Amino acid sequence: MNGTLGNLNVKQQEKLNQLKINLEDILLESHDDHMLLRFLRARSFNLKTTEVLFRKDVKWKNQMQTSSLSIENSPEVLRKYWPGGCCGFDKEGSPVWIDPFGKCDLRGLLYSSKASDIFKHNVAILESLYQKMQQQSHKLESHVEGIIYIADMEGFGLHHLWKPGVDVVNRNVALFEQHYPETLKKIFVINAPTIFPIAYSLVKPFLQENTRKKISVLGSNWKETLLKHIDANELPLHWGGEARGQAGDPNCTHQVMLGGKVPESYYIKDRHLSSQEVLKYELSRGSSLELKYDVHQPGSVLRYEFHTKKNDIAFGVQRIAEDGGRVDVLPIQRYNCHMVWEDGEISLQLPGQYIVIFDNSYSWTKSKKMMYWVELLQPADEDPDKEPKFQEAVSDSLQDMDIFE
Repeated sequence: MNGTLGNLNVKQQEKLNQLKINLEDILLESHDDHMLLRFLRARSFNLKTTEVLFRKDVKWKNQMQTSSLSIENSPEVLRKYWPGGCCGFDKEGSPVWIDPFGKCDLRGLLYSSKASDIFKHNVAILESLYQKMQQQSHKLESHVEGIIYIADMEGFGLHHLWKPGVDVVNRNVALFEQHYPETLKKIFVINAPTIFPIAYSLVKPFLQENTRKKISVLGSNWKETLLKHIDANELPLHWGGEARGQAGDPNCTHQVMLGGKVPESYYIKDRHLSSQEVLKYELSRGSSLELKYDVHQPGSVLRYEFHTKKNDIAFGVQRIAEDGGRVDVLPIQRYNCHMVWEDGEISLQLPGQYIVIFDNSYSWTKSKKMMYWVELLQPADEDPDKEPKFQEAVSDSLQDMDIFE
Protein backbone atom coordinates (compact mmCIF):
# COMPACT_ATOMS: atom_id res chain seq x y z
CA MET A 1 0.00 0.00 0.00
CA ASN A 2 1.37 3.40 -0.95
CA GLY A 3 -0.55 5.46 1.59
CA THR A 4 -2.76 7.37 -0.84
CA LEU A 5 -6.54 7.50 -0.76
CA GLY A 6 -7.91 4.25 -2.16
CA ASN A 7 -4.61 2.51 -1.44
CA LEU A 8 -4.68 2.24 2.35
CA ASN A 9 -4.32 -0.85 4.46
CA VAL A 10 -6.47 -1.30 7.57
CA LYS A 11 -3.97 0.30 9.96
CA GLN A 12 -3.41 3.28 7.69
CA GLN A 13 -7.16 3.87 7.40
CA GLU A 14 -7.46 3.73 11.18
CA LYS A 15 -4.66 6.28 11.54
CA LEU A 16 -6.40 8.61 9.08
CA ASN A 17 -9.70 8.32 10.93
CA GLN A 18 -8.06 8.98 14.29
CA LEU A 19 -6.12 11.95 12.95
CA LYS A 20 -9.35 13.59 11.80
CA ILE A 21 -10.78 13.14 15.28
CA ASN A 22 -7.66 14.57 16.90
CA LEU A 23 -7.71 17.60 14.61
CA GLU A 24 -11.43 18.35 14.75
CA ASP A 25 -10.81 21.74 16.37
CA ILE A 26 -8.81 23.12 13.42
CA LEU A 27 -9.91 21.19 10.33
CA LEU A 28 -11.34 23.18 7.44
CA GLU A 29 -13.18 22.04 4.32
CA SER A 30 -9.94 22.43 2.36
CA HIS A 31 -8.22 19.94 4.70
CA ASP A 32 -9.40 16.90 2.80
CA ASP A 33 -8.20 13.33 3.18
CA HIS A 34 -5.63 13.75 0.44
CA MET A 35 -3.96 16.57 2.38
CA LEU A 36 -4.05 14.71 5.69
CA LEU A 37 -2.52 11.66 4.04
CA ARG A 38 0.36 13.73 2.68
CA PHE A 39 1.25 14.71 6.24
CA LEU A 40 0.77 11.15 7.49
CA ARG A 41 3.07 9.77 4.79
CA ALA A 42 5.66 12.43 5.61
CA ARG A 43 5.78 11.11 9.17
CA SER A 44 5.43 7.40 8.32
CA PHE A 45 1.87 7.36 9.71
CA ASN A 46 3.02 8.29 13.20
CA LEU A 47 -0.07 9.95 14.68
CA LYS A 48 1.67 12.02 17.31
CA THR A 49 4.34 13.58 15.09
CA THR A 50 1.84 14.06 12.24
CA GLU A 51 -0.55 15.98 14.47
CA VAL A 52 2.25 18.23 15.73
CA LEU A 53 3.42 18.88 12.16
CA PHE A 54 -0.07 19.63 10.89
CA ARG A 55 -0.99 21.98 13.74
CA LYS A 56 2.24 23.95 13.20
CA ASP A 57 1.51 24.12 9.50
CA VAL A 58 -2.04 25.44 9.94
CA LYS A 59 -0.86 28.08 12.39
CA TRP A 60 2.01 29.14 10.14
CA LYS A 61 -0.09 29.38 6.98
CA ASN A 62 -2.76 31.38 8.79
CA GLN A 63 -0.22 33.81 10.22
CA MET A 64 1.56 34.27 6.90
CA GLN A 65 -1.60 34.20 4.76
CA THR A 66 0.25 32.05 2.26
CA SER A 67 -2.79 31.50 0.06
CA SER A 68 -2.85 35.23 -0.72
CA LEU A 69 0.77 35.36 -1.86
CA SER A 70 1.22 36.01 -5.56
CA ILE A 71 4.22 35.69 -7.87
CA GLU A 72 3.12 38.95 -9.48
CA ASN A 73 3.78 40.72 -6.17
CA SER A 74 7.37 39.44 -5.88
CA PRO A 75 10.23 41.89 -6.47
CA GLU A 76 11.00 42.38 -10.15
CA VAL A 77 14.46 40.84 -9.84
CA LEU A 78 12.94 37.56 -8.60
CA ARG A 79 10.26 37.51 -11.27
CA LYS A 80 12.94 37.96 -13.93
CA TYR A 81 15.93 36.04 -12.58
CA TRP A 82 14.71 33.30 -10.23
CA PRO A 83 14.81 30.30 -12.56
CA GLY A 84 11.98 27.89 -13.20
CA GLY A 85 8.47 27.53 -14.49
CA CYS A 86 5.59 25.17 -15.15
CA CYS A 87 5.74 24.05 -18.77
CA GLY A 88 2.82 21.62 -18.81
CA PHE A 89 1.67 18.33 -17.30
CA ASP A 90 2.86 14.75 -17.22
CA LYS A 91 0.91 11.82 -18.66
CA GLU A 92 -1.10 11.52 -15.43
CA GLY A 93 -1.97 15.21 -15.30
CA SER A 94 0.58 16.35 -12.71
CA PRO A 95 2.28 19.74 -13.22
CA VAL A 96 5.82 19.66 -14.61
CA TRP A 97 8.20 22.24 -13.15
CA ILE A 98 11.49 22.84 -14.95
CA ASP A 99 14.24 24.49 -12.90
CA PRO A 100 17.37 25.53 -14.87
CA PHE A 101 19.18 25.86 -11.56
CA GLY A 102 22.60 25.74 -13.19
CA LYS A 103 21.87 29.22 -14.55
CA CYS A 104 20.80 30.62 -11.18
CA ASP A 105 22.86 33.59 -9.97
CA LEU A 106 22.43 33.03 -6.23
CA ARG A 107 24.91 35.71 -5.29
CA GLY A 108 23.24 38.29 -7.51
CA LEU A 109 19.77 37.41 -6.24
CA LEU A 110 20.82 37.63 -2.60
CA TYR A 111 22.54 40.95 -3.16
CA SER A 112 19.38 42.22 -4.86
CA SER A 113 16.64 40.96 -2.55
CA LYS A 114 16.00 39.93 1.04
CA ALA A 115 16.02 36.26 1.95
CA SER A 116 12.44 36.65 3.16
CA ASP A 117 11.42 37.86 -0.32
CA ILE A 118 13.00 34.76 -1.84
CA PHE A 119 11.08 32.53 0.57
CA LYS A 120 7.81 34.34 -0.13
CA HIS A 121 8.42 34.04 -3.86
CA ASN A 122 8.95 30.28 -3.59
CA VAL A 123 5.92 29.84 -1.34
CA ALA A 124 3.87 31.73 -3.94
CA ILE A 125 5.20 29.34 -6.60
CA LEU A 126 4.14 26.33 -4.53
CA GLU A 127 0.70 27.79 -3.86
CA SER A 128 0.26 28.35 -7.61
CA LEU A 129 1.24 24.73 -8.27
CA TYR A 130 -1.35 23.53 -5.77
CA GLN A 131 -3.95 25.59 -7.61
CA LYS A 132 -2.90 23.91 -10.86
CA MET A 133 -3.28 20.48 -9.24
CA GLN A 134 -6.79 21.40 -8.08
CA GLN A 135 -7.70 22.64 -11.55
CA GLN A 136 -6.36 19.46 -13.11
CA SER A 137 -8.31 17.32 -10.65
CA HIS A 138 -11.56 19.06 -11.66
CA LYS A 139 -10.69 18.89 -15.35
CA LEU A 140 -9.74 15.20 -15.34
CA GLU A 141 -12.35 14.25 -12.73
CA SER A 142 -9.59 12.38 -10.94
CA HIS A 143 -7.39 13.48 -8.08
CA VAL A 144 -4.03 14.88 -9.25
CA GLU A 145 -1.35 14.92 -6.61
CA GLY A 146 2.33 15.79 -6.78
CA ILE A 147 4.54 17.57 -9.27
CA ILE A 148 7.33 16.46 -11.57
CA TYR A 149 10.45 18.49 -10.82
CA ILE A 150 13.23 18.66 -13.42
CA ALA A 151 16.47 20.17 -12.14
CA ASP A 152 18.70 21.15 -15.06
CA MET A 153 22.22 21.54 -13.68
CA GLU A 154 23.84 22.74 -16.91
CA GLY A 155 26.15 25.61 -15.96
CA PHE A 156 26.38 24.57 -12.30
CA GLY A 157 29.82 25.38 -10.89
CA LEU A 158 31.84 26.17 -7.81
CA HIS A 159 30.21 29.59 -7.52
CA HIS A 160 26.94 27.86 -6.67
CA LEU A 161 28.56 26.53 -3.48
CA TRP A 162 28.79 30.04 -2.02
CA LYS A 163 27.66 29.45 1.55
CA PRO A 164 25.05 32.21 1.97
CA GLY A 165 23.42 30.98 -1.23
CA VAL A 166 23.52 27.33 -0.14
CA ASP A 167 22.03 28.32 3.22
CA VAL A 168 19.08 30.00 1.52
CA VAL A 169 18.48 26.96 -0.69
CA ASN A 170 18.58 24.65 2.33
CA ARG A 171 16.21 26.83 4.32
CA ASN A 172 13.82 26.71 1.35
CA VAL A 173 14.09 22.93 1.21
CA ALA A 174 13.53 22.55 4.96
CA LEU A 175 10.56 24.91 4.82
CA PHE A 176 8.90 23.02 1.99
CA GLU A 177 9.48 19.64 3.61
CA GLN A 178 7.79 20.95 6.75
CA HIS A 179 4.85 22.83 5.25
CA TYR A 180 4.34 21.18 1.84
CA PRO A 181 5.30 17.55 2.52
CA GLU A 182 4.98 14.84 -0.11
CA THR A 183 4.44 17.43 -2.85
CA LEU A 184 7.11 16.05 -5.16
CA LYS A 185 6.09 13.08 -7.27
CA LYS A 186 9.38 12.56 -9.08
CA ILE A 187 12.65 14.51 -9.22
CA PHE A 188 14.80 14.26 -12.33
CA VAL A 189 18.30 15.74 -12.25
CA ILE A 190 19.79 16.30 -15.69
CA ASN A 191 23.18 17.54 -16.89
CA ALA A 192 24.70 16.89 -13.47
CA PRO A 193 28.35 18.06 -13.30
CA THR A 194 31.18 16.23 -11.55
CA ILE A 195 30.75 18.37 -8.42
CA PHE A 196 27.08 17.40 -8.10
CA PRO A 197 27.78 14.83 -5.31
CA ILE A 198 29.20 17.64 -3.18
CA ALA A 199 26.21 19.86 -3.84
CA TYR A 200 23.85 17.00 -3.02
CA SER A 201 25.68 16.27 0.24
CA LEU A 202 24.88 19.83 1.37
CA VAL A 203 21.18 19.53 0.61
CA LYS A 204 20.60 15.89 1.60
CA PRO A 205 20.36 16.48 5.38
CA PHE A 206 17.34 18.73 4.78
CA LEU A 207 15.47 16.18 2.65
CA GLN A 208 13.09 13.63 4.10
CA GLU A 209 13.92 10.00 3.30
CA ASN A 210 10.82 9.67 1.11
CA THR A 211 11.93 12.68 -0.93
CA ARG A 212 15.44 11.30 -1.40
CA LYS A 213 13.98 8.08 -2.82
CA LYS A 214 12.22 10.06 -5.55
CA ILE A 215 15.44 11.54 -6.96
CA SER A 216 16.82 10.14 -10.22
CA VAL A 217 20.09 11.52 -11.59
CA LEU A 218 19.79 10.86 -15.31
CA GLY A 219 22.56 10.16 -17.77
CA SER A 220 23.02 11.27 -21.38
CA ASN A 221 19.71 9.68 -22.42
CA TRP A 222 17.74 11.97 -20.11
CA LYS A 223 15.49 13.24 -22.91
CA GLU A 224 14.23 9.72 -23.59
CA THR A 225 13.51 9.20 -19.90
CA LEU A 226 11.57 12.45 -19.60
CA LEU A 227 9.43 11.54 -22.60
CA LYS A 228 8.42 8.29 -20.89
CA HIS A 229 6.66 10.41 -18.29
CA ILE A 230 5.74 13.58 -20.23
CA ASP A 231 4.17 13.89 -23.67
CA ALA A 232 6.33 15.74 -26.19
CA ASN A 233 3.78 18.54 -26.67
CA GLU A 234 3.97 19.30 -22.92
CA LEU A 235 7.76 19.63 -22.87
CA PRO A 236 9.84 22.46 -24.40
CA LEU A 237 12.01 21.54 -27.37
CA HIS A 238 15.18 22.37 -25.42
CA TRP A 239 14.32 19.66 -22.89
CA GLY A 240 13.49 16.97 -25.40
CA GLY A 241 9.88 17.80 -26.31
CA GLU A 242 8.17 19.60 -29.15
CA ALA A 243 6.71 22.67 -27.48
CA ARG A 244 7.93 26.09 -28.61
CA GLY A 245 7.29 29.61 -27.43
CA GLN A 246 6.93 32.80 -29.40
CA ALA A 247 9.02 33.00 -32.59
CA GLY A 248 9.87 29.32 -32.17
CA ASP A 249 11.54 29.79 -28.77
CA PRO A 250 12.83 26.27 -27.85
CA ASN A 251 13.02 27.16 -24.13
CA CYS A 252 9.42 28.41 -23.82
CA THR A 253 10.62 31.38 -21.80
CA HIS A 254 7.04 32.64 -21.55
CA GLN A 255 6.63 29.76 -19.08
CA VAL A 256 10.13 28.89 -17.83
CA MET A 257 12.40 31.61 -16.46
CA LEU A 258 16.02 30.84 -17.37
CA GLY A 259 17.72 32.80 -14.60
CA GLY A 260 21.02 34.27 -15.71
CA LYS A 261 23.38 36.92 -14.37
CA VAL A 262 21.60 39.54 -12.27
CA PRO A 263 22.56 43.08 -13.37
CA GLU A 264 24.26 45.05 -10.61
CA SER A 265 21.67 47.78 -11.08
CA TYR A 266 19.38 45.58 -8.97
CA TYR A 267 21.88 45.32 -6.08
CA ILE A 268 20.84 46.78 -2.74
CA LYS A 269 23.29 49.47 -1.68
CA ASP A 270 25.85 48.50 1.02
CA ARG A 271 24.43 44.98 1.30
CA HIS A 272 26.84 42.37 2.66
CA LEU A 273 26.26 38.68 3.16
CA SER A 274 28.53 36.33 5.06
CA SER A 275 28.43 33.09 6.99
CA GLN A 276 27.02 33.23 10.50
CA GLU A 277 29.78 30.84 11.57
CA VAL A 278 32.78 33.15 11.24
CA LEU A 279 35.62 32.88 13.74
CA LYS A 280 37.58 35.77 15.17
CA TYR A 281 41.36 35.82 15.32
CA GLU A 282 44.03 38.44 15.84
CA LEU A 283 47.15 38.04 13.75
CA SER A 284 50.01 39.64 15.58
CA ARG A 285 52.51 41.66 13.57
CA GLY A 286 54.93 39.58 11.52
CA SER A 287 52.96 36.35 12.03
CA SER A 288 50.72 34.01 10.07
CA LEU A 289 47.91 31.52 10.73
CA GLU A 290 47.98 28.11 9.03
CA LEU A 291 44.99 25.74 8.91
CA LYS A 292 45.61 22.16 7.76
CA TYR A 293 43.07 19.98 5.94
CA ASP A 294 43.42 16.34 4.91
CA VAL A 295 41.75 15.70 1.56
CA HIS A 296 40.96 12.06 0.84
CA GLN A 297 38.96 12.34 -2.37
CA PRO A 298 39.72 14.14 -5.64
CA GLY A 299 37.12 16.73 -6.57
CA SER A 300 36.78 18.04 -3.02
CA VAL A 301 36.01 21.72 -2.58
CA LEU A 302 37.42 24.27 -0.17
CA ARG A 303 35.19 27.25 0.62
CA TYR A 304 36.39 30.35 2.44
CA GLU A 305 35.66 33.95 3.38
CA PHE A 306 37.54 36.49 5.47
CA HIS A 307 37.56 40.12 6.49
CA THR A 308 39.78 42.43 8.57
CA LYS A 309 38.74 45.47 10.54
CA LYS A 310 41.66 47.54 9.30
CA ASN A 311 44.34 47.13 6.65
CA ASP A 312 44.93 44.32 4.20
CA ILE A 313 46.09 40.75 4.74
CA ALA A 314 47.66 38.05 2.57
CA PHE A 315 45.87 34.78 1.84
CA GLY A 316 46.65 31.61 -0.07
CA VAL A 317 46.31 27.83 -0.24
CA GLN A 318 49.12 25.30 -0.65
CA ARG A 319 49.39 21.52 -0.97
CA ILE A 320 52.11 19.45 0.68
CA ALA A 321 54.01 17.57 -2.05
CA GLU A 322 55.40 14.04 -1.69
CA ASP A 323 58.87 15.44 -1.04
CA GLY A 324 57.55 17.62 1.78
CA GLY A 325 57.68 20.82 -0.23
CA ARG A 326 54.77 23.13 -0.79
CA VAL A 327 52.91 23.63 -4.06
CA ASP A 328 50.76 26.71 -4.61
CA VAL A 329 47.10 25.97 -5.23
CA LEU A 330 46.05 29.57 -4.70
CA PRO A 331 49.18 31.74 -4.66
CA ILE A 332 49.57 33.88 -1.54
CA GLN A 333 48.73 37.50 -2.25
CA ARG A 334 47.48 40.52 -0.36
CA TYR A 335 43.77 41.37 -0.31
CA ASN A 336 42.07 44.62 0.67
CA CYS A 337 39.65 42.64 2.80
CA HIS A 338 39.13 45.55 5.18
CA MET A 339 37.18 47.23 2.38
CA VAL A 340 35.10 44.25 1.27
CA TRP A 341 34.77 40.63 2.39
CA GLU A 342 36.79 38.17 0.34
CA ASP A 343 35.26 34.77 -0.43
CA GLY A 344 35.66 31.96 -2.90
CA GLU A 345 35.70 28.26 -3.70
CA ILE A 346 38.61 26.10 -4.86
CA SER A 347 38.37 22.67 -6.48
CA LEU A 348 41.00 20.29 -5.06
CA GLN A 349 41.77 17.63 -7.67
CA LEU A 350 44.50 15.75 -5.80
CA PRO A 351 44.26 13.97 -2.45
CA GLY A 352 46.73 15.06 0.21
CA GLN A 353 47.25 17.66 2.90
CA TYR A 354 46.36 21.26 2.15
CA ILE A 355 47.25 24.36 4.11
CA VAL A 356 45.15 27.52 4.22
CA ILE A 357 47.35 30.49 5.06
CA PHE A 358 46.43 33.89 6.49
CA ASP A 359 49.65 35.86 6.32
CA ASN A 360 50.66 39.03 8.13
CA SER A 361 54.40 38.33 8.07
CA TYR A 362 55.06 41.35 5.86
CA SER A 363 53.72 43.75 8.49
CA TRP A 364 56.11 44.49 11.39
CA THR A 365 54.11 47.37 12.82
CA LYS A 366 50.43 46.37 12.73
CA SER A 367 48.49 43.39 14.02
CA LYS A 368 45.29 42.46 12.18
CA LYS A 369 41.95 41.61 13.72
CA MET A 370 40.16 39.35 11.32
CA MET A 371 37.04 37.24 10.94
CA TYR A 372 37.21 34.12 8.81
CA TRP A 373 35.42 30.94 7.86
CA VAL A 374 36.89 27.94 6.02
CA GLU A 375 35.16 24.68 5.13
CA LEU A 376 36.23 21.51 3.33
CA LEU A 377 33.55 19.67 1.35
CA GLN A 378 34.25 16.14 0.17
CA PRO A 379 32.05 14.22 -2.30
CA ALA A 380 29.09 12.36 -0.84
CA ASP A 381 29.03 8.60 -0.73
CA GLU A 382 27.51 7.30 -3.96
CA ASP A 383 25.22 4.97 -2.01
CA PRO A 384 21.98 7.00 -1.67
CA ASP A 385 21.03 5.11 1.50
CA LYS A 386 24.17 6.24 3.33
CA GLU A 387 24.65 9.62 4.92
CA PRO A 388 27.03 11.98 3.12
CA LYS A 389 30.57 12.22 4.41
CA PHE A 390 29.97 15.90 5.03
CA GLN A 391 26.76 17.36 6.30
CA GLU A 392 25.78 20.43 8.23
CA ALA A 393 23.66 20.07 11.33
CA VAL A 394 20.05 21.17 11.03
CA SER A 395 19.49 23.61 13.85
CA ASP A 396 16.48 23.05 16.08
CA SER A 397 15.36 26.60 15.44
CA LEU A 398 15.06 25.92 11.70
CA GLN A 399 11.97 23.84 12.24
CA ASP A 400 10.12 26.74 13.83
CA MET A 401 11.63 29.63 11.91
CA ASP A 402 9.52 32.52 10.74
CA ILE A 403 10.76 33.42 7.29
CA PHE A 404 8.58 36.50 7.03
CA GLU A 405 10.30 38.52 9.73
